[in-house]
Parts: sequence; C-alpha cells; structure tokens
Amino acid sequence: MTDERAVTTTVTYTMAIAVTTVLVSGLVIAAGSAVSDQRERAVRNELGVVGERLAAELEGADRLVADREAELRLRTTHPARLAGARYTVALVAGPSGPCDRSPCLALNASNPETSVTITLANATPVRSTAVSGGDVVVAYEPENGTLALEGTA
Repeated sequence: MTDERAVTTTVTYTMAIAVTTVLVSGLVIAAGSAVSDQRERAVRNELGVVGERLAAELEGADRLVADREAELRLRTTHPARLAGARYTVALVAGPSGPCDRSPCLALNASNPETSVTITLANATPVRSTAVSGGDVVVAYEPENGTLALEGTA
C-alpha cells in the first residue's frame, strides 16, 4: 500500500495558487480596461467643453467684425492637455473632412484616439487652420475677410 497524503496536499496547494493567479490576472485586466474606457470618456467630454468654448469665442469674434473693417486678435486660454493627452484644434472651412456641415471645429486627441466636431453658426467666412491645444488666438484677417486660428507658441 502506498501513502499518497503528501501528494494530495501538494496538489491542493498548487491548484489554489493557480486559481488565485487566474482570478487576480482577470481582475487586473478588467480594471485596466475600465480605467482606459474612463480616460477616453473624460478626454471626449473635455474636448467637447473646449470645443464649445472655442466655438462661442469664434461666434463672438464674428459679431465683433460684422462691419468687416475691424482688426481683431482675441487670445483665448484653454488647457494644453486634457486628462494627460495632447490635442489639436482644426478650424475647417469646407464640408470635406470631419465636418458634415461647414464651418466647424474638429478637435482630436491622440492618446486615447478621440475626436469631437462642433458646428459653427457664423456669418464671417473662416480659413481652414489647425493649432495645438492650449492658448489659441482667434484672428480676423481683413485682407481676405476671414476668421482663423493661430497658435501662441
């Protein structure tokens, strides 16, 4: 007759370690995915807030230059990063690209890959421009009668 009691204890211990490792790994993967999803939602929401603020500033500039003879350079302050992610702002004049209707603002973050578009309601034409997030200048160009965005570097 053979004694297998020590083998049973060793097998039970090994199985307990294996099951615990699988459970902990699953929890870590699930938590990492949840954090990534939450960060993407945070960046998308913040892009929307910055986009709406910048759209309001462009529409305000549109009203200020209604006589088409004014010169305007409006410096606006926005965060350079959103939830730790850098982003760009594009003022799009035509319906091509990310805009269904023109003109619009297209805000894009690279990490996580997220984008938001905001339709503008202004009478003054715009010139397509793109700037990095952060401080932005809304400029009226009287020589061609357009509004544009400029970075402040």
